[in-house]
Amino acid sequence: MAPRLNCLTGCFGWQPAKLSRCSELATRAWMWAIHLILIIPTAMAAFIARNNYLLVEKHLELQQYPYHPKMRLGFYMTYIGCAVLFPWVFLATLLLKKWYGTWTLPYGIINSGLATTIAIGISMQTQFLPASSSGCKDGKAMNWQVVDGYDSMFTLAAKLDRNDANKAEAICKNMVAGWTVGGTVVFFQSVLAYVSVFFDEREFSLLNPMRPLIWLVILFVGPLLFVHDVIFPRIRLWLSYAKKGVAELRSTRDFQIPPQARFTPQYQSFEAPKTKLTNVLAIEHVLLNVTDYLHHDDVVHLSMTCRAVREVVYPSEDLDYRVPKLTRHCCSISEASKCLYCNNKICGSCQRNPLWPGLSGRRHVTDCKPYCEPCYYKSFARHPRGYKKPCKCYSIDRSNEFQDVCRSCMSKDVDTLQAARHRRYQQEARDIAYDENSKCGDCKKVLKDGMRWWKCGKCSGECRDKIHPGFVKTKKVRDPEKGDVGNGGIDEDVSWWRKWRNVLLPERRQ
Repeated sequence: MAPRLNCLTGCFGWQPAKLSRCSELATRAWMWAIHLILIIPTAMAAFIARNNYLLVEKHLELQQYPYHPKMRLGFYMTYIGCAVLFPWVFLATLLLKKWYGTWTLPYGIINSGLATTIAIGISMQTQFLPASSSGCKDGKAMNWQVVDGYDSMFTLAAKLDRNDANKAEAICKNMVAGWTVGGTVVFFQSVLAYVSVFFDEREFSLLNPMRPLIWLVILFVGPLLFVHDVIFPRIRLWLSYAKKGVAELRSTRDFQIPPQARFTPQYQSFEAPKTKLTNVLAIEHVLLNVTDYLHHDDVVHLSMTCRAVREVVYPSEDLDYRVPKLTRHCCSISEASKCLYCNNKICGSCQRNPLWPGLSGRRHVTDCKPYCEPCYYKSFARHPRGYKKPCKCYSIDRSNEFQDVCRSCMSKDVDTLQAARHRRYQQEARDIAYDENSKCGDCKKVLKDGMRWWKCGKCSGECRDKIHPGFVKTKKVRDPEKGDVGNGGIDEDVSWWRKWRNVLLPERRQ
């Protein structure tokens, strides 16, 4: 390569990015191939453009109002460009046999100038010609860009040139054909200009054939990728913040299920009789042997025989120790499970399997995982490869299913049971969210105060159910000595928006 073009590889310590090395022989082969393709279209475009130019030049009426003022110039530039290009194709083909390499750049400059000239002429013709020959058929040529009181351009040209207005369609098709062939010439000439300008085979050259493609990616594809990968994910994240904030404003305060009142027998007004049955059941190992052959419901019903038996089976003073023992011995150990609604122990013999509607809260408690903001942004807001759409498992949550329940729950109203169970699921979901040791389902880091996002464990989509708190603030330990009042010394700190909501909407308080 000539020394005078070494500046293309960098100057003053700066050097362009390294690209793939190209072949000079391939550049010459491409130029020869395109020269061969251009011969016939260039000749046709030059011939048609010349006839159209002479037609407009001959009749001054076509150069005046209301016809397009650049009609003559458009045909002229196309004609001149193609007329010069036709001999240049043969001349450049011969010159490439001896002068190539550095001399390829002047070829590219000339090719670029010719392509620009023809392209300007073709672009001018688009302003007064139909886009295809179908715009000339069925009398459309006679109605093309008609101004009141004047004939169309094609009708006037037919009258002036052929003394027959019916030839307007033929003139229209001829001009459109010239425009189409000229567009073909512009395309191949532009490719030829690109190949001949960006000819340098060196990796660091500014005129490496691959460099314009890189610029194209940076200038056009780069902003699109930036918007797709940065702007849109941020917008999705902000919208999610807004939705969760509005949901928190509309929701009621976090609730606690009141604990069940513990039975306290009135010993001052009741004296348990000493019967043979109570004397036998008062012996714990005998009671446990009896329990081995009973189901949990049977043990409960046994305790309901009378108050004396109840106190023997479930002694109020020893209830915390007696209940686990009885639960451990009753029902079949190999088939033991728990009732879905009351959590009492059941086995294959005593359980019932009714076909009831499913419980939506169960999935949220067992499968959904919390996500922190960075992991949510990475896994959901950016829509990465393998991204799952928001969870739609709610559509099958209430499908009928066979459920394991005890005999006592089987006899109760299903709607009442499911409403109470769902409320417990709500509390469980909140307990999971407010757990101080709760960890992100992706990065496994302990979650801090702030927004929470949830991922469904079944479909791997984002769970947006209201059962999950959108904003979580860790529990605040209250000091009774400072006047703080709390339930057991621990209570949840009330957010500022909850305080305002309670002031503005007092009827929503619990």
